[in-house]
Amino acid sequence: MDNDLLKLLEQSGFTEKEARVYLALLELGQGTVTEISQLAELKRPIIYVILEGLIKRGYVSELPDKKINSYQAIDPSAILNQLKITAKNFSEMLPIFRSLRNKGKKQPKITYGETKEGIWNIYEEMNRSERPFFISNYIRMEKCFPGSVEKWINNVQKGIYRPAARHLIPSDAENKKIAERFLQLPVKQEIRILEELNGSQMDFALYENKLAITLLEDKPFIVVIESEELVKSMRPIFELAWGKARVGWKAPGINPRAL
Repeated sequence: MDNDLLKLLEQSGFTEKEARVYLALLELGQGTVTEISQLAELKRPIIYVILEGLIKRGYVSELPDKKINSYQAIDPSAILNQLKITAKNFSEMLPIFRSLRNKGKKQPKITYGETKEGIWNIYEEMNRSERPFFISNYIRMEKCFPGSVEKWINNVQKGIYRPAARHLIPSDAENKKIAERFLQLPVKQEIRILEELNGSQMDFALYENKLAITLLEDKPFIVVIESEELVKSMRPIFELAWGKARVGWKAPGINPRAL
């Protein structure tokens, strides 16, 4: 049996077994279940089931006035005509299909993580984005994920992470010390401090088309909302906080102009 013809019929909506039965009938001209079974190399019980389906779809007909039930396949041009009709109908409905896709875009996708492993996996995704905007307390992050700051710095130095990131951090001395190390990295980091963040328990991040909100306490969790519309609406709020933040501070070794 011609494999190319079998594949073509499968691409046209036939199952592999349906294609075998149809091709067998074309070769036979007309045939009984036994003859079809032998040529299609399929068992008789399945032939009955397949023939019933092909008859319903109009691709096979049962011959009348035969002592033994016999069948014949319709001309292959009927299959081509059916495909043309389907293609025409699909083309006419294409705008409706596209409108459904657009509706789907407006619905935000929400991801929730409440384990440290789940939170870290999302952090990995953030760090591989190009221009993330972080509002973070890195001391609190270090307590939840010991060694995470060192790992982030090492991965940036190795080129594993390459985020040209903006960091909005609290004004305490420990966060400033970490910021000093960030400023030495080969990928430019912009850092500003905002006193109002000193008592905040939440971290925020904007990256790509996502907003992430994290609580790093005894029971940490993270919520990621994927929505272009939401990120577009939230960005001006982040920019306002960035504009209000101080550009530098007086601390040894830190160049205020770089912040």
